[in-house]
Amino acid sequence: MKKYLKYLARKPGLWLASVLVLALLGCAILLGMLAAREMKGIISENFNSQQLALAKHAAGVLTQDFKTLKRELMTLSLSPSIQYVEEASWANRMKISLSTVEDYGVIRIMLINADGTFCHSINYANAVFSEKGSYSHGDYFKWCKKPENKDKIYISDIRKGIVENSEPGLVMTIAIPVYQVSTDEAHPRPTQKFSGVLCFVVDAGLLAMKIASPIRSGKTGYAWIIDGSGEFLYHMEKDFIGQNAFEVRKHRDPHISFSKINLIQKTMMLQGKEGSTSYVSGWHRGLIGPVKKLIAYAPVQIGAANTTRIWSVAVAAPVSEVEEAIHTVYTRQSMVQGAFVIAVVIVLAFFVFNEMTWRQTLEQEVKEKTEDLDLYARKLMRSEQTYRSLVESADDLIYMIDKDCNVLSVNQYSRKLIERRAEDIIGKNVNEFIEYETENSVRSIVAIIFQSSESILREERVKIKDKEYWLDTKYNAVGTDKDKVNAVLVISRDITEQKTMEAQLFHTEKLASLGSLSAGVAHEINNPIAIIMGFTEILLERFPEDSKEHEILKTIERQGNNCKCIVENLLAFARIPEKTTTETDVVDDVQKVLNVVMNTLLTKKLDLRTDMEENLPMVKGDGQQLEQVFLNIINNAAAAMDDGGVLTISVHCSDGMVNIGFSDTGPGIPLGNMDKIFEPFFTTKKVGEGTGLGLSVSYGIVKKFGGDIQVKSQTGEGGKEPGTTFTVVLPVANPVIR
Repeated sequence: MKKYLKYLARKPGLWLASVLVLALLGCAILLGMLAAREMKGIISENFNSQQLALAKHAAGVLTQDFKTLKRELMTLSLSPSIQYVEEASWANRMKISLSTVEDYGVIRIMLINADGTFCHSINYANAVFSEKGSYSHGDYFKWCKKPENKDKIYISDIRKGIVENSEPGLVMTIAIPVYQVSTDEAHPRPTQKFSGVLCFVVDAGLLAMKIASPIRSGKTGYAWIIDGSGEFLYHMEKDFIGQNAFEVRKHRDPHISFSKINLIQKTMMLQGKEGSTSYVSGWHRGLIGPVKKLIAYAPVQIGAANTTRIWSVAVAAPVSEVEEAIHTVYTRQSMVQGAFVIAVVIVLAFFVFNEMTWRQTLEQEVKEKTEDLDLYARKLMRSEQTYRSLVESADDLIYMIDKDCNVLSVNQYSRKLIERRAEDIIGKNVNEFIEYETENSVRSIVAIIFQSSESILREERVKIKDKEYWLDTKYNAVGTDKDKVNAVLVISRDITEQKTMEAQLFHTEKLASLGSLSAGVAHEINNPIAIIMGFTEILLERFPEDSKEHEILKTIERQGNNCKCIVENLLAFARIPEKTTTETDVVDDVQKVLNVVMNTLLTKKLDLRTDMEENLPMVKGDGQQLEQVFLNIINNAAAAMDDGGVLTISVHCSDGMVNIGFSDTGPGIPLGNMDKIFEPFFTTKKVGEGTGLGLSVSYGIVKKFGGDIQVKSQTGEGGKEPGTTFTVVLPVANPVIR
């Protein structure tokens, strides 16, 4: 062994060691580059999987929309008003059906007689037409007239036509043959004859836009839709709509080859397949030039009886969306590798220099070594000072504890958060300053580290000076050697704001899901209501107004209208607009609510106290909706004070915002329920006394106008005064710019 060490100390051995070290460094750099490339591939694959989920969801919604259109067309064809073209009721029956399907892009309903010479129709503006014409030459009419196509539905190709407001667009026809198979008072026996063709004229571009335009992938990704012939039904580039997807890109930039995306469209999308891949585009939003994009696609099964019709939904985003995600990590990795290489080169240079000067006199060598030791000591001292400066200036809690959890050292940020001097902290147990959810949690972690010498990373919720924090904490073993642990270094980062944002995002997603559910349920209920109202209207015409049957039918019609109002309210909730310019006097709104609930407050023996600032500016919001918010909060406060109490309402303005506070002296909200109070259907009331939607709806209303609802509550634990305060924060309608 000594022989090899002496060889390495000589010049040839030193060069050999240098070559080996540099080779190892090269391997490390290469492995780092391969790891970065593999990381990019994994993230790209995951990103494309998310895009595929978006495409499949949009395709599923479109497929369901076509099922709804076909079902509504079939239902309308079974109406006696349509089969026998009853003059008194066919127009009303079409209007009812159009109100149900107009959200699906239907702009006209047509009823063509059996020989194709006359048409009854109604359009998107509820205008009724009865006109002669030659409709028998249409492909859909010829197909529907064949007896073997009875009860089947025809769907046409997409064609250019006129849509709402006489604008050019893309339309398609959905048709079904009509036979006289139903009965009513005027036709007690069906003739079973072919009586004509019933058609929905659909604005296909509008239907595609409603589904695809809201889709966003990453920061800049978007969706587009093509039909079975390869024409764009929707694209972010408006001049692409209605154009051939295989030609329009080439016209935009003939210098780029679009063979890859054309192959994807031809062999995958137009064949009804789903998947994900990448291709090169000539632009992306405002960026011009070759752009590599990730794409995912899914088919829309339309399900026509006359032929196979397939649309395809694609979601695309530039690869730069993925590259940005790993850019920071890769840059840091490269810097660390570069620093390591420089350090090794410096060390090798030092050894080479040392070998060249080894032949000098012993006195000179001792002198140089002494100078080197002094230089190293100064560097070490500066390094220690730099380390201490970094620790002291860090915006993290950094402290060291011993086996009994007593504090050995603490940085400046920790002292500032705890609000004590270092001498008042060091030597005392950490539990005196930081209150953990479980008192022995820190002690058990320290015991594990002292036993295994392993680092432990965890997220924990703590209290410091009666204020709650979420900390991302790492516990590291500190010792003189690997097997002996002398202390534990604790580094905690405050992630409270991040956790709050995650909770708000989670709540927003729940409200979005509730809105989608409400819209779906409302549309499903609309169909049977429309049928009930239609048949009721038909029956009303058969009985005199003074008959008992007429009175019963009027009751059915009235209750049906009530159901329709409920559905419309539910749809209104699901479609809250993003912006509004409505202004209201919030003090007047609060006073209106108080006038309504005053008797309730007196009955429950509640003392009302108000503190409202005069001459307040108008706020952004709808008065009636905000009155509903205030009413919900006051009712909740009254319900919390069964044995009487004090309700305090204050209205003040500061920093361009108006704060409306509602404070009660009830028992307070338990800590475990604070994160759930705005969740839909969450309630602590007994069955039948509450739906759990009041605060959820109120939150949506206030957020719609750019405001917020803040909650502070405490129970009577620890001798504290219980109570809850809800503060509605609304922006001033016309703030003064200074």
